[in-house]
Amino acid sequence: MAMNILIVSFEDERWGVIRLVKPLTEAGFAVAALCPAGDALTQTRYLCRRYALDSVKNSRRIELALAEALRDWKPAFVIPGDERAVVFLHVLVRRAKTGERLALDAHSLATLMNSLGDFDHYDTLLMKSETVALARQCGMRTPEGGSAVSAEDAVRLAERIGCPVYLKQSFSWAGRGVIRCHTPAEVASAFASLQPRHQNPLYTAARRLLRRDWYPVSTRVDVQQSVDGFPAFYAALAWKGKMLAGFAGFVERASSANGPSCVVRLGAHEEMASASCALIAAAGATGFIGFDFMIEHATGKAFLLECNLRPVQATHLGSRIGVNLCEALADAIRGVPTPHPPPKREETVALFPQEWRRDPVGLADFRGFVDAPLDDPALLARMTGGKPLSATFGAEGADQFNARD
Repeated sequence: MAMNILIVSFEDERWGVIRLVKPLTEAGFAVAALCPAGDALTQTRYLCRRYALDSVKNSRRIELALAEALRDWKPAFVIPGDERAVVFLHVLVRRAKTGERLALDAHSLATLMNSLGDFDHYDTLLMKSETVALARQCGMRTPEGGSAVSAEDAVRLAERIGCPVYLKQSFSWAGRGVIRCHTPAEVASAFASLQPRHQNPLYTAARRLLRRDWYPVSTRVDVQQSVDGFPAFYAALAWKGKMLAGFAGFVERASSANGPSCVVRLGAHEEMASASCALIAAAGATGFIGFDFMIEHATGKAFLLECNLRPVQATHLGSRIGVNLCEALADAIRGVPTPHPPPKREETVALFPQEWRRDPVGLADFRGFVDAPLDDPALLARMTGGKPLSATFGAEGADQFNARD
């Protein structure tokens, strides 16, 4: 009998959670989504049902839509598809904890809380500054740095660390809110640019009146040492503070300096696995989770940068190297949370449509696996804007993908 899953998605084209629908289905789940009508998530043929989300700003309207979806679908687990969805779900639990009456019934609220991990550590893995602080408490390797409260403070930190440095908003994602600075003057300018645009009390009051005050517009700005290395990540499935399965990814090509990955090499990495396991335990995490690292060129050591409390771009690809995160979740929900062994092989993957959009012509010569959803035609068409793959691969078209798999 299929178990129900509900994905909550606010942002379009979050490929990590979209591509996860198929392996979730293969692991025995029936998947529904609460998302806007135009979300690419609605295009995958593996989605069983969509619940309408007509606002991603007004908290009352979002809450009512979520309550309806939870009552109707009765999911065993809820998966946030992006950071804004994570924040909103956290806010609902916080409101419930303070005694505020919600539209969610008791069973729905319990399901939501069981899906989000330890309440006391919600911000620990969401905010970059708190994630790094926890990692340091656990004795992990992190870039040198700290939080700044003013431009002058940021400059002092940068001068102590030594430029170049990165300035990062504590709540940000996908390379947004991250600026590389080579001089103290650039640090001061970057700090100013990362401040909230609206600090007028009237604006704050208006957000509250319109029920939009749940979304954080002002967070810490961190000054962080620039590690001479290359980016990597660890994708995992956590369950009540235990890491049940995970695998490493090494970024071989990205869309931009701070942008999403386009080509990754999947495999094992003992140091990243150990660090991820320790952070999951310290924060009591549950769900799909990803940790970003920088691997230092000179030493090969892994420096923890931040955490993603949702499926990352490669989460769905674990089964290609023998680590199926969706099956690990199914085992946990059935009451038999079983640790899965680490991967025993490697594979290089061109993420689709990321690498196709970056260089559609060059992709024709790619010798690894091209992760195009050939069995999901509507989703594939959405990814390519209706452009046929033959425009990239010539007359043979998608057959070249099949030959390489």
